Amino acid sequence: MTAAKNGINRRAFQKGLGEVKAKDLPAVRAEIMALLGVTSLVSFRNYANGKVQTLDIEKYEGIAQVFKRYGVASPWGMQ
Repeated sequence: MTAAKNGINRRAFQKGLGEVKAKDLPAVRAEIMALLGVTSLVSFRNYANGKVQTLDIEKYEGIAQVFKRYGVASPWGMQ
């Protein structure tokens, strides 16, 4: 998993957040924050924007599963 390929940040999941229904966004955010072990929105946004480079494979796959449960097939990248 590379950090950037063809200008796409592979660790960012901002694209997926944009595809989640508004009513589901608080639940998705809470699940991902718990999975990442962060409690502040600033830290969450840093992960969402791909600024944090310590996203290991377990967290990467866990985030993908959260988005899948909410109907987002391809959450990775920026909008």
